[in-house]
Amino acid sequence: MKRGLVIGLMLLSALTVYPQKDSTYTPEAIFVPETHWGIKLGASASRAYFDPEVEQDYLVGFVGGLVFRHISQKCLGIQIELNYLQAGWKEMLETPDSYSRSLNYVQIPFLSHFNLGQRKTRLILNIGPYVSYLLSEKEEVNLASGQEAEEYYGMDLNARVEYGISAGLGFSRYFSFGVLQIEGRVNHSLINLFKSNSEPFDYSLNQIGEISVSYLLGGKNAGK
Repeated sequence: MKRGLVIGLMLLSALTVYPQKDSTYTPEAIFVPETHWGIKLGASASRAYFDPEVEQDYLVGFVGGLVFRHISQKCLGIQIELNYLQAGWKEMLETPDSYSRSLNYVQIPFLSHFNLGQRKTRLILNIGPYVSYLLSEKEEVNLASGQEAEEYYGMDLNARVEYGISAGLGFSRYFSFGVLQIEGRVNHSLINLFKSNSEPFDYSLNQIGEISVSYLLGGKNAGK
């Protein structure tokens, strides 16, 4: 009798402990792929890498567009964007002279998306190639002092299509109404603005910094 009672209590304990142990596997502990889409708005600050060097200041512009983000594995996904991006450079000349060249692009970055954290706030890293197409440009030249114009003033650009590398760091915050993502990013061109064998430059590459805020919908919003 006692032996049967002991065995019965052991079985009851086992049945009680097992569901308690299994209950720790909550839905939040299981990775669920996320898909988000939305818009981004921000500001750009650009200059050009010239060799030989040209003294410059940053040319401030606008960046904005559409964002698609899919996180297929824990901490890893892709982010693709379609952006309108203002770039170019502004040279530092003796007053009252001035020279600037504004370049307006449609840009498509293809980015690997990394994120750290599974709660409402995550650290993010985006890195990958981009391709852009020059929509328009504007050159402003003011040589009021009578200084002679540089030979590349008015020179045609090498190509309308440009490609390069983008890398960004920021964080995303999940809310019940969507995701807000803040990111600082740098874009470095791999194709010369002017032909590499043309005077006076061996290299002439776009360098663009940007800071933006994205508002994303869809997917699963962590932290609900």
